[in-house]
Amino acid sequence: MQLETEVAVVGSGLGGATVARELVNRGREVTLVEKGKWHRWQVGGYASVGSITRLVRSNQGGLMARGVTVGGSSMVFNGNAYEPPEWLSKELGIDISFEVNETRREIGIKPLPAEFYQRWTASQRLVKAAADLDIALLPQQKFIDADKCDPTCDDCMLGCRHGAKWTAREYVKQAQNQGAKLVQSSGVKRVIIEQGRARGVELSNGDEIRADLVVLCAGGIGTPKILQRSEIAAGENFFIDPMNVVMGVGDQPGTYKEMTFAFASEEFVESDGYLVGTVGSLTVFGAQLLGQHRLRAILRAPALKRVMGMFTKIGDAPTGRIHADGTIDKPYPEEDREKFRRGTEACKNILIKAGAHPDSICIAENIGGHPGGTAAIGTVVGTDLQALHTRGLYVCDASVFPRSPGRPPALTIIALARWLAKTL
Repeated sequence: MQLETEVAVVGSGLGGATVARELVNRGREVTLVEKGKWHRWQVGGYASVGSITRLVRSNQGGLMARGVTVGGSSMVFNGNAYEPPEWLSKELGIDISFEVNETRREIGIKPLPAEFYQRWTASQRLVKAAADLDIALLPQQKFIDADKCDPTCDDCMLGCRHGAKWTAREYVKQAQNQGAKLVQSSGVKRVIIEQGRARGVELSNGDEIRADLVVLCAGGIGTPKILQRSEIAAGENFFIDPMNVVMGVGDQPGTYKEMTFAFASEEFVESDGYLVGTVGSLTVFGAQLLGQHRLRAILRAPALKRVMGMFTKIGDAPTGRIHADGTIDKPYPEEDREKFRRGTEACKNILIKAGAHPDSICIAENIGGHPGGTAAIGTVVGTDLQALHTRGLYVCDASVFPRSPGRPPALTIIALARWLAKTL
């Protein structure tokens, strides 16, 4: 089969769905290609793990999660919105402030209502304990419609069954309504390159989609593999924004049925390279089952309603590599290990101050969530996001970041995709 289109967009996550919607709204003919399918019944349940969410490990043992479904990783993110890193504008000259504000207004990004926070009593204890330690845990900006949200639900990372969390599927639907084609359950093998110009993509089954422009938005792990199969050097400079997830058990009710990442502190991001935040008890317990101390966690299962959780996320050095065969190397230099130590110690101190027993502390280490850097600006693409040596091929996902933003990148990727679409 050979399909003709003007623009082929690969990946239907934050970058791909946004680019597709923006271009089709400008009258362009767009075909959106997604490796996963439009999962439905799995959304909001544990069946999403393994279907919507694919778990992979690096050769060094680090755990990483990818969303492989229509909507990509937006289906399984926590719904937090952070401003773009300053270096994007100051060092690279990419000013997306207008697109950030445009996105905030359209989606309605804001903190949750005060009554939500007031009912999360264990999270409030963590906030107070942190304040006593001179750490300000603040309510987070969210991609969540509070009118649809159940404040006793902590299933954001399983997909939102209430439809309260905004996902890239909203933009996919809008693009389809304007005439974009969606090709799902179709992995992309390579970009078709003829005489130094992208001319479409070859799918894993051998079919081709011929196009005048190709925009890769397959993520920090998927995009470099496609580029490598297209004989374009990529995959170096890999970062993952890894987390340590810390669990503690006290005598009072824990963060059972309280939202993960509802409160966090950015104050150490620039100075010490880590961010800390709160975690619901089911989520922190689930993280332990994926970690190195699962037996110790299982023994604490009867106390689940008294479990509290914190996480520390570090902005890691881009020292990893995605290999052409899909294997991942992600070593951490001493500076990253020091960030982990400081952030984890802050989490433990907050938990103990909030009433967790010191001997109950359990840590799930090295769980990554924001892969990027593998098609970086300056080495693989230019500041216009076009491949340096291939005309008509663009990349728009976290793989173009030359280093970790140190914060969840969802808002940055959406705004960057809006910005790119205006230039194509």
